[in-house]
Amino acid sequence: MAAKRATILDVAERAGVSTTTVSDALRGRGRISSATKAAVEQAAADIGYVPNRAARSLRIAEFGVIGLHLPETLSRSEFYMSTTFGVLEQCSSLDYDVTLISSKRAAAPPDVDGVIVVDPLTGDAGLPRILQLAAPVVTMERILGVEREAALVTADYESATVQLLELLASAGAQRIGLLSAIAETDWAQRVRREYEQWCESTGRESHIALHSVLSPDDTWVAGAEGLLDAGCDAVLCGPPVAAHALLVAANTRALVIGSDLGMACVVDAPSLASAVPPVTSVDLKPRESGRASVDLLVGILRGQQPKDARVPIPATLVERASTGTREQ
Repeated sequence: MAAKRATILDVAERAGVSTTTVSDALRGRGRISSATKAAVEQAAADIGYVPNRAARSLRIAEFGVIGLHLPETLSRSEFYMSTTFGVLEQCSSLDYDVTLISSKRAAAPPDVDGVIVVDPLTGDAGLPRILQLAAPVVTMERILGVEREAALVTADYESATVQLLELLASAGAQRIGLLSAIAETDWAQRVRREYEQWCESTGRESHIALHSVLSPDDTWVAGAEGLLDAGCDAVLCGPPVAAHALLVAANTRALVIGSDLGMACVVDAPSLASAVPPVTSVDLKPRESGRASVDLLVGILRGQQPKDARVPIPATLVERASTGTREQ
């Protein structure tokens, strides 16, 4: 069996520097000290590293940079911020830099070894350009409507949805509505599907209000009011923006959350823990997901993982006051 070809990652590990430093030293670019350049060249010679033009054209372990593509909703979501922190932490520990790729970027993506796509939205203008890259792609939830296979890090939204519905039902709720996002993301489709299946299996009528994750807050509040008008005595919220909208609608109608109205949210956030009352939700481990995405991408770059690998992230129920037991 032929020996495995030495890579730029092997050189970086032996020399004790980043892959970016190795690339700059061997190409004679950047601000690299003569001592560092000599150390890198010696490490490359020691392990027999030879630049691989084919690998370079595929951008595998060449730049020491991982691209991170974020949805337009970043500024409204604590979930995405936690995910980003996880990506940054793990990239730092593995000596990779991170470059953010805007969803509205008109030009071609920058030179990167691979890309992590966080919660891809349908219609995102930046995704087609990313998917045309030869570099491997890891997505956090599936990219809808595309044929390219990509590695996947996915949370257990099905389990999260059922756990919360069962908790609301056990607290006495008879008419449970769903306030969630329209089918522009993988997770939104899965939450709605699981909710409808649960209603059918339990013989309950479904009451659904869906909005785009890009919709303004007052649109979400109107959706919450519509569910209350329909007589819902509990509401399962998809994103945290839905939970905050329901809190506003309930307060306007002087409904006491946890007694007059039960509520829970599929996606946990610090703002839900500090809400009045605190909102029951499911910890989908965004920081852990970010770290897992980096590990998976680096594993693909090193040939240790297939390009279509799947990594599940377990969901943990966080029960709070918003699902308090009511009299039957």
